[in-house]
Amino acid sequence: MRTTVATLAVATLMIFATSAQAAPTLVNVRIEGKNETLFEGPILTEGHEVKASSDTQERPCDGINSLDPQNKTPGATPTAASADAMSLIGETFDGQWYPGYDDYFITRWGPDEQDPAEGAYWGILVNDVFTNVGGCQYELHENDEVLWVYDAFKERANLALFPAGDTASRPPLTAIAQLGQPFGLQVEVYGDDKEDNPPTEPDRADATPYKGAEVSPVLTSSKGLEQVQTTSPEVVTTSSEGKASITFTTPGWHRIKAGTPLGKEGEEEAVRSNRIDVCVPAPGETGCGPQPAEDESRTPAGLAVEPEEEHHETPLETHETPTQTPGGGNQLGGQAGNGSLVTPLVTSTPTLVPQRSSPTALLTLESFTSRRLLLKLTGSGTATVQIARQAGNKHNLRWQAVKTITVKVTKAGQVEVRLPRLTVGRYRLRIGLAGANSVTRIVSVTRGSG
Repeated sequence: MRTTVATLAVATLMIFATSAQAAPTLVNVRIEGKNETLFEGPILTEGHEVKASSDTQERPCDGINSLDPQNKTPGATPTAASADAMSLIGETFDGQWYPGYDDYFITRWGPDEQDPAEGAYWGILVNDVFTNVGGCQYELHENDEVLWVYDAFKERANLALFPAGDTASRPPLTAIAQLGQPFGLQVEVYGDDKEDNPPTEPDRADATPYKGAEVSPVLTSSKGLEQVQTTSPEVVTTSSEGKASITFTTPGWHRIKAGTPLGKEGEEEAVRSNRIDVCVPAPGETGCGPQPAEDESRTPAGLAVEPEEEHHETPLETHETPTQTPGGGNQLGGQAGNGSLVTPLVTSTPTLVPQRSSPTALLTLESFTSRRLLLKLTGSGTATVQIARQAGNKHNLRWQAVKTITVKVTKAGQVEVRLPRLTVGRYRLRIGLAGANSVTRIVSVTRGSG
């Protein structure tokens, strides 16, 4: 990894046109501390004011900054998103505010303080690339991967853990294995030593296998802190091709993560990987019940939600695909690259959520307009689309139910769903299928949206 000091970022999701304020954004936040993972999982966030523990006032952290004049609309940022993540587990952060940059230089996340004597500083990557502006300046996109790393600027590989054969750019949150059967894994290192405008998703094209990684069980505390159990007899080590297999002998959910042995200086030789929660169904079952809470999208206190009421509607057969432009987008200082703030809503890696005694399937959202959406399903069942509209102001956001649409699906394939007329505003779509994953999207509808 590159030897620069500090990283800053902001993400915004919009559809069709820019509105006065960006909608909340769903991103994945991971904070790899000195000896354990402090936070990992998807959260719904937005740009907002943040306050370090040692600071005397709140500071703006929404991407609007003179160093980044192309950011016209406030949006979610890596620092604001990670501050939200810490608040969800009852932890705080600290940093030094630099007025010249309108940004924090982060010195602590949770219990882990930087160590200048050892050159151990916090750094941030978005989609596996060090951002070229700071954490309150860079604007995030929907589904961006935000990664804070303790001692980030030493030459260490950044591990990524995938099920064997998985070719997606982002590692999955969950997977399914068979009881008593080898479950294949692969550990890779994304193209390293980058500092640039992060791509819209991790670039796996130049990833390389990592030999000697230890895939281990994970012990999770009541707060959600994750410790890799490197002394467990269940640990498996990757080959020269970065491959290994693990055999689960008990049913249920199993949590695994890849790491490396401690080096001469007593620290891990590589940055720990993402976590995968593996469902191992019991004999005669097809799932493991509800997925772990950390795999569900979490919402900080400032984004309250209200219960939705249920209605039904029949889908129509026509479909429109909107024209969208993908956006582009570093720790403290620097100038952001050019790029649109509009990012594709329609592509996502499905998250598998197996349910006990239900058929296992996958659900993805293929495309969206203000009138219709297109779903792709790998199995039959009843798809549910819950629509809620955002109300309130920045300090009292809430979701008001608009409609719930249910659609019976008799076979795998694409399904078109006609939406009720959506007026200008921000909306949350929760799309689910029994026995499958769920998809949540926050979208903005503006005048002229198709």
